[in-house]
This record gives sequence, structure tokens and C-alpha cells, in this order.
Amino acid sequence: MQHGPWTEEGVSSKLCWVAIDDRKGNSTRQCQSLPQPLYSQMIASFLRFEGPVPDQLYVVGGRDHNQDPLNVVEMFDAWHGRWVTCPSMTVRRAGCAAAALPDGRLLVAGGYNEQGIVNGVLGSCEVFEPSSQEWSQKCANLLRARWGHGCAVLGGLVYAVGGCALLAGSMPGEEMMETLKTCEVYNPATDKWSSSTSLNVARAGARLVSVAGGQLAAVGGCDDVFGRAEMLASIEILNKGTGVWTLLSTQLGVPRTTAAAVALDDSRILVMGGAPSLSSAEVYHMPKRGTSPADCSGGSSLPICDMAEGRMGCQAVAMRLPAPGKTFPTCTRQCVVVVGGENGDDDWDDEGTGSPLARQFSSVLVYDAEEGKWRSTDAFPGLPTPRTAMALCVAPGLVAGHPY
Repeated sequence: MQHGPWTEEGVSSKLCWVAIDDRKGNSTRQCQSLPQPLYSQMIASFLRFEGPVPDQLYVVGGRDHNQDPLNVVEMFDAWHGRWVTCPSMTVRRAGCAAAALPDGRLLVAGGYNEQGIVNGVLGSCEVFEPSSQEWSQKCANLLRARWGHGCAVLGGLVYAVGGCALLAGSMPGEEMMETLKTCEVYNPATDKWSSSTSLNVARAGARLVSVAGGQLAAVGGCDDVFGRAEMLASIEILNKGTGVWTLLSTQLGVPRTTAAAVALDDSRILVMGGAPSLSSAEVYHMPKRGTSPADCSGGSSLPICDMAEGRMGCQAVAMRLPAPGKTFPTCTRQCVVVVGGENGDDDWDDEGTGSPLARQFSSVLVYDAEEGKWRSTDAFPGLPTPRTAMALCVAPGLVAGHPY
């Protein structure tokens, strides 16, 4: 039990003493001693880590209260229940998107840098290797520089969907920006982006949700670069088998852009907040499997209790957390975690220019999917760096006990 890093100093010795005491018959359990291999092969492996641990929460980039893009990366250590600071990205990125690659690395794509949403729109990508704690731009660029897009994994491939970009061949200028229908897909095995089937509706600020069973859902968004035109209540889905986006006839109860959205299971999507600083939330029911595209109506959109406070530019993920009264790392309860965002009716464009009066959130909200209600606002540690227009991703990470 000497090889491999341990979560806490002294754990290895304590475990050895427990095993020896049990073998001598001094255990408080009124039964036969546990087999010795159980300690070394099962219990010890649970208490030490040979490498990155699955299901850690990353918050990547975004913009701060001064509207400045960030390269800050923070990870929530789900073993100890605390935030840790990871190495910064090589580039400042707001309005970017992220996805976990099949090999455990984290891919971050696009966004805009400190030069702004027009001059600073990015086509570059970078990857984070949790084992070495290093960022690298040694990966292919997007075919089209964009921000305000979504990224998600389907069938081992990463899809980048919608967003905003400069008109092809134009000089930088606000009048030369457009909202995109176009999508592209990244193959980690070949390190190449290629064109994919376009959306039916141009969307910026939409949320791209991976749904169990081989579907992606593009939820809401807006049809204008700066979010000043129509906010969208529509949803369209991409099936892995067909590779075609289908616009559903049933819409969200409330039009939303830059909201938080996450799949609860293979048929329900929880959608919360969005511009302009909405606090409302609803559950959208996906169409039944096998429904033909001509009849993809989806189910009714059902409201749930509001969030504690309205926020836009937030993001959400599904992850297991401790049940009420329990502590980390006993994460057995399926929950939805809502991170970041801002509140300010004068600035409801997530990835665009903004009013400095907008207030960034450090609080993290938790919706208990099994109980069907929000937990108290202090149930989850606050985000160290308040921000909006960031990317959120669940991927492997190094927890405490490793030399960061």
C-alpha cells in the first residue's frame, strides 16, 4: 500500500493499523475479520489515486465585473468539497465553450479575448491535460472563429453549434457580425474540425445539451448578435443516427437566451434563468423515442420553483452530490449545479458588450433532482472568481493529495 499518492497525509499508515487490528480480532464488528486483499485492493484504491479522478467540475474563462475576459480556471474538488485553482489558459476567453474528450482531456473552443467581441473573436482551441496540469494550443482551430456557441459530445465527437462570427471576408465592425446556423464537429482521433449539418434557426447564447440515448438539444438563444432582437423559445434536436437537426413544435414556456440548461434524464431538460435576469425555471419534456421528424412535438414545458435570484449568462451541469446531512465524498444524490452569471436588466447580452452595473454571481445554486426542489443558497461553496459568459464542464481532475 505504499505506491501511489494518498488523499491525506497519514491515511496509508492508519489503514494498515486498522487492517492489523482487524486481523488480530480487535474489530468492533461482531463477525469474522475482513480478507486482507480487501484492504489493499479495494479500500486502499478508494483512498488513494493513481491519476485524475472522474467527475470534477471545471469553470473556465468568462468575463469579470469589469467586463474583461478571463483566463482563470477553477475546479471543484468533489472529493473534499472545495474549489481549487488550476493553471490558467494560454488565452483569455469569454463566450467560449468546453467539452470533455474521451481520453480525459478538456477541450476549450473559441470565444473572444481582451480585444472584444468584434476584433477579438477567436478561432483557436486549447486542451488541458489533468495529469500534467498543462494547457496546450497544439490542437486544430475551429473552421469559423465564433463566440456565444455551445459545445457538447455525441458519439465521441465534439460539436460546436451556432454562436456569433464576422461575416466571411469582411473587415471587423459591429455591422459585419452575424448570428450563425452553422455547426462543426471535432474528431479527437484525427485532430480535425469538419463542417456539420446546420441548425434550422440561427442561435447565439443557446445552450447545447447532451441527452442520453444519442441526442443533442439546442435550447433557446437569440437571433441577433447583440441579443437585442428576438429571444428564442424554440428547441431543436440532433440525432446521432440521422445527423440532421429537427425543430420541435413545442417550445419553452418562456423565451430564453444565455440561460442554464441540463438534461435530467433521456426525456427531460431543466432550463433556468436567462436574459433579462430571469429567475424562473421549467422542465421541458423531449419527444418520445422513435417519433418521426414530422411529429416531433415534444411534451409540455412544466414550471418548477423559481431560483433564489434572477441570473443570466449562467451555466449548469448535472452531477452527484452528498444527500442532505451527508458530506463529501459520499456523493449519491443526483443534482443540478448552476454556476456563475450576472444580474442586471441594462445588460442582458451574455457574451456581448455590457454595463459595468451588472453584478456577477459567486453563489452556486443546487437543485436536488431527486427531491424536486432547490437547496438552501449556502449548500454549495461559492465560486472563488465571480464571472459570467464562462464555460462549464465535468471532466477528470486531480484532487487534494496530489502536488498541484
